Amino acid sequence: MEERRKKAEYRSSIRSKTLIRNALVSLMQEKPFEKITITDIVRRADINRGTFYAHFKDSREVLERIRSDALSEMKDAIYSIPSDIVIRDPKPLLEKISEFLSEDSTYYRMLLSTSGIQEFLNQIKRISLDYLLESEYAKHQLDRRALASRLDFLISAIAGTYYDIVLGTIPETLESAPSFICGMLEPYLPR
Repeated sequence: MEERRKKAEYRSSIRSKTLIRNALVSLMQEKPFEKITITDIVRRADINRGTFYAHFKDSREVLERIRSDALSEMKDAIYSIPSDIVIRDPKPLLEKISEFLSEDSTYYRMLLSTSGIQEFLNQIKRISLDYLLESEYAKHQLDRRALASRLDFLISAIAGTYYDIVLGTIPETLESAPSFICGMLEPYLPR
């Protein structure tokens, strides 16, 4: 009986957190994050304030959880393809990233347009750089500092391009992004 109660509480907790996160995402499509109150969130989620505070201390913590989950999902996508393949041909990884972002482009557009997004993008860049520096290719380079600098530059360019595509500031689509970006990267790829 005790185990059944614990499972029910766990499911209820997951449901409440999901309602809260979805409410915040929905509200962020209507107004700036800074203007969203706890009252707005609990009304949209159709929960009481006590339920909100049982899971989060404030709306910033909800936003951080959303970003943390997105970062974890992005890391899984990045690490799904061996880094040595990506060093020589980034297109499979770029296709995976485009597919990942396409699954909910409205959500990612909203996430990228929130304040404080720079730290989130920096975390993605650090994950990507660490991932590429783990490759056998990188391990055999004599000047790893120069390689790290070059990779950081390229990762920043790729992240910036995806940022602009998702926000619609450049005339490319997520579907065309891998070919578009690979065309720009071609001179920099190892032969």
